[in-house]
Amino acid sequence: LSPIIGKVFNGLVMAYGYEGDDISRPKMLLNANRCLLSLVMKLSEAQLRPLYARLREWRGDIGDETEVSLVRRYSFWSLSAELSKSLRSIFLPCLTSVLTDVIDELEIAVSLLCKQSKKAEGSKRRRIEDTDRSVTDIDSVKPLQPLLLCLESALKADAHEGGDWTRGDDKQRYHMILNHLGKLLLAQIPKEVPLLSDLTPKEKNSTSGYQQLVQGVGTLEYGNVVGCLTSLAAAAGNEQLWKPLNFAVLEACGHKRSEVRKAGIRCLLSIIETIGEEYMVLLPECLPVISELLEDDDEIAAMAKECVRQGEELLGESLEDSLR
Repeated sequence: LSPIIGKVFNGLVMAYGYEGDDISRPKMLLNANRCLLSLVMKLSEAQLRPLYARLREWRGDIGDETEVSLVRRYSFWSLSAELSKSLRSIFLPCLTSVLTDVIDELEIAVSLLCKQSKKAEGSKRRRIEDTDRSVTDIDSVKPLQPLLLCLESALKADAHEGGDWTRGDDKQRYHMILNHLGKLLLAQIPKEVPLLSDLTPKEKNSTSGYQQLVQGVGTLEYGNVVGCLTSLAAAAGNEQLWKPLNFAVLEACGHKRSEVRKAGIRCLLSIIETIGEEYMVLLPECLPVISELLEDDDEIAAMAKECVRQGEELLGESLEDSLR
């Protein structure tokens, strides 16, 4: 990096390493990201990559669970999301350079949020250990939301370019991402996880962490699982790759937890709205599950009905007989 860019870089990493509270830190990150973007817009692609590599080096290892590391990981995915959103396909080579980090972060999130629930039993010491671990887990999950936003923006850009990046490495890239995002549909999100959203304080109090981080309630511009899966489907671009994604969505639609069923049908509706007629090849697989959801609670049933309505509109025929 040139001396001038190096000085700006040093100032930025000081801002990105700021260890304030959950109110002041997002404001600091917002301003730091604006500054970074202004700098990047004056650079060539050849200059962008070493700058991004330096930021990755500053972030450190994904497996480091110290407070400083968690702050840096959150900042790194926040700045990556800003670059991904603004640079679109130009950012994809940078994302390729940290793809293993993306998968590692998703693996951490899955391991922490998708544990099988166990009966409360055991000694007092065991219960205390579980409580201590859950506090650490909350901090470890913080980088997930900006990571999801970064990934969603990149997948949208790739879908616009034809999806070659997503289908890269003989489609292994797609399957690695899908494997973890599909599991996150079944996650259990602690209420204490701080999330960015458009919700008012009153709305936030009545909206669960799962609704925000997985379903996308109030977080359409901040990162969520359903938005990321929708963009992944759009970038995949063919029936062969849609099938395992559709299976994961339908699995969520049939889950015993109402919030998971709601996320599943919300995701299916979002995919149908985004992809349209091409996705109708998988509608026969969806109809038995949709039929069940038509008898669910009002909000789930309404989204199931909308899936049917859009399916009928796209196919130009009634689906009434298929739903019996």
